[in-house]
Amino acid sequence: MARIVFPEDFTSQLTLLANVVAQNGLITKNNPVTAYLAQQNIVLGDDVTAGNNAQTHETNRLLFSKQSENFRQLRDNNFTAPWQHLTGSVQFLKSFYKGNTKQLGDWGITITTGGKIIYPPAFADRVTIFDALLEKNSSYGDGSSPLQAYLMQQQIDLAKDAGFVQTAGDNDASFTAASQQSENETELRNQLWSPVEQHLKDIGNFLMKLYSGNEKALGDWGFVVDNSPQKPKLRTTKLKLGETRVLNGLVIGGTLTNTGIDDVQLYRGKSTSGTPVIIHAGEKFGIIKGYSTITIVNASTLTEAKITVLSAH
Repeated sequence: MARIVFPEDFTSQLTLLANVVAQNGLITKNNPVTAYLAQQNIVLGDDVTAGNNAQTHETNRLLFSKQSENFRQLRDNNFTAPWQHLTGSVQFLKSFYKGNTKQLGDWGITITTGGKIIYPPAFADRVTIFDALLEKNSSYGDGSSPLQAYLMQQQIDLAKDAGFVQTAGDNDASFTAASQQSENETELRNQLWSPVEQHLKDIGNFLMKLYSGNEKALGDWGFVVDNSPQKPKLRTTKLKLGETRVLNGLVIGGTLTNTGIDDVQLYRGKSTSGTPVIIHAGEKFGIIKGYSTITIVNASTLTEAKITVLSAH
């Protein structure tokens, strides 16, 4: 059964509007949508104006999104070494307290009755753990901390690490502010664009009925029609820290959504050659021709990545 694969991302929808407007202008006689547009009070010229205004907010969103990415990278760069030092220290303490690992709680560490250490995914919560461990270690004062031997052997300076954590916290505050500004621009963009998006869906559905049996004619208007006998499925993919994954069989006209809390890198094809597209948390990427096979990279050293994408199998 033929079905429209309607793009979810703004850029692809804006391109679709341009295609609809162009095709509408080409048909000067017996235009099949003229009466429908009038009946539904759809003025394509007004939609174009709304799209241009929405594009301004999209440009601002991309700017703030890039700024947030830069601050996030600075945060992670400053926090990676202290966090690695912390996890190593915790493993040492787990061995030190063998038989009574509940004492790790005094260091701010959560451990299950089965002996599994639980680390929270959020940056702020991890800073809380670091501060707790630092405070507990400092409470001994006279160098009698059970962690002291490990720190000396591994040449770990917790005071120096604390400075990096403070800088990472400042970067995180800037990251949060830029992310909020990006979200504000997204909301302003959507307020302008949502009515136009609905108009495009309505026009597409009307054309599907009009061209019943000849759905490929919708391609002239910019709509992607899927004729596969099986309905495409929304595939969810998780990537561990630093993991690279090749995805194929993606539906042209579909959308990839970053549903994780950190950025992912997207490359065209089966390798990581070239410049990646950065998909920020919550953002969408329209799958266009040439991107049915992609490579996804989770470059984060702190969090697992998660995406969803429409797949033909």
